[in-house]
Amino acid sequence: MSGINRIQKGRDDSRKPAEQDRGKEIFLKDGSQIFATSVATGEEDDKLLDELYLYAFRVGNRWTNLIRDPKVDASGVPEDTRASHKFAFWAYVHHIFHAEKRNDDWEQVEGPTGQKVYKETVGDFRIIILGFGRSDYVWNQLVEVYSDWGGLNKGVLRVKRTGAGMYDTSYSVTATAQPLEIPAKKLKEVKDLVTIKDYFFERYSTPPTQDDINLMKSSKEEEEKDLNLF
Repeated sequence: MSGINRIQKGRDDSRKPAEQDRGKEIFLKDGSQIFATSVATGEEDDKLLDELYLYAFRVGNRWTNLIRDPKVDASGVPEDTRASHKFAFWAYVHHIFHAEKRNDDWEQVEGPTGQKVYKETVGDFRIIILGFGRSDYVWNQLVEVYSDWGGLNKGVLRVKRTGAGMYDTSYSVTATAQPLEIPAKKLKEVKDLVTIKDYFFERYSTPPTQDDINLMKSSKEEEEKDLNLF
């Protein structure tokens, strides 16, 4: 692999979460749009919608997450890492439109303004996880839908990501009038969905191993050596 390609691949790999097990969460890229029916209602006793705090930090060339919880050992998290405040809810995802084709199974279709988009048919329950946003602007959009509908599960939501970087990315959560419904046979599965708290605790409660901590220290030392060259 040439120098340019090798370096570019390393940069790309360092930005994305580990691919081996994506779980049930949906991770959007720039221009992607989810069309989903929430099975979380938003009511007081709703355990399919919840808030959580997640640490995200690099171990070598990969990103890892750890939930912030009194029962979880976070002593191995880098001192300069703050937990991000997020909310998550279960939804039946009908399909996702992508701006770029990253899978041969995605169907090329024409978007509302005539642009090419790529349709990923999901047809299953997934977890939509989002940050609250500056001044809670993302969360407030979900609250507005809840207020308008009288419940989050009354129609089809569109969740869209715009932007690719840390400082230019925004999300929108809006109600739509699309006549999409959860199939009756899938509705029977809602009762078996694990709560949001249990899902994230089970998935992200394993603290960094000593090998991970050593690798993080080694990477930091290498970065400091590089900085000292200038």
